[in-house]
Amino acid sequence: MRRRTATGVLGLLAVVAVGAVVMYLAGAPGAPVDPGTPVPAEALAPGTALPTGAECAAAVGATREVRPENAEPNARTGGGVRVPDWTPHGYAPEFNPEIIARIDGDYAGSTGQILQWGACKWGLPPDLVRAMADAESDWRQATTGDVSSDEEDCVPGDAPPCATSFGIMQVKHLYRPGSYPLASESTAFNVDYALGVVRGCYEGWVTYLGPEAEGDLWGCVGWHFSGELRDPEALGYIGRVGRALDEAAWTRW
Repeated sequence: MRRRTATGVLGLLAVVAVGAVVMYLAGAPGAPVDPGTPVPAEALAPGTALPTGAECAAAVGATREVRPENAEPNARTGGGVRVPDWTPHGYAPEFNPEIIARIDGDYAGSTGQILQWGACKWGLPPDLVRAMADAESDWRQATTGDVSSDEEDCVPGDAPPCATSFGIMQVKHLYRPGSYPLASESTAFNVDYALGVVRGCYEGWVTYLGPEAEGDLWGCVGWHFSGELRDPEALGYIGRVGRALDEAAWTRW
């Protein structure tokens, strides 16, 4: 198993001191959404120790809610969920203990806070996470997508045409074992699962992608969508997220 350093946790603790200022500004009437964030602007490098969910929960600043319709799923945590291990075929030995076992959705807050928390927990740039959520769902947890006419693709109790992707990050139950129904019911679990496996790709632990996936954050963002590294579908998705990142619509909501 790759040895990890303590850089990530130390970096997180270094910014907690400014948390009170961030919370004040974020909660001020008329303040922009998420004006400050306790997570690094850049991704923590592969092999870096990641902060815990509890450390990130303590560091996330207050933000106003821009999607009040998310109130119920935002308040629901993972409730002690245990995500089943993924098949070892195509994944490094580290993937299940370092990624899957860590997914718990153990956080409740505003939509913006949940995205901050997920970015912090998985060492990913917060604005990239916000852009992914914008491109996937306009930050709306009730979003469903990837409709299929195949009955075998449907979740239990549904019939074609049926949605196969759910929630703010459009977690696809066909390829994310144990994600449904909680990914549709809990914003934090949805974000946690989606970002966790992106982190696993970024670490280089999705071995069927080849060694070039390690450290290729944009490539792993595309993999979240297509299941492949920089294939045409992935590149199209990368373009959409990139445009959302440039536009940063959440700063004007």
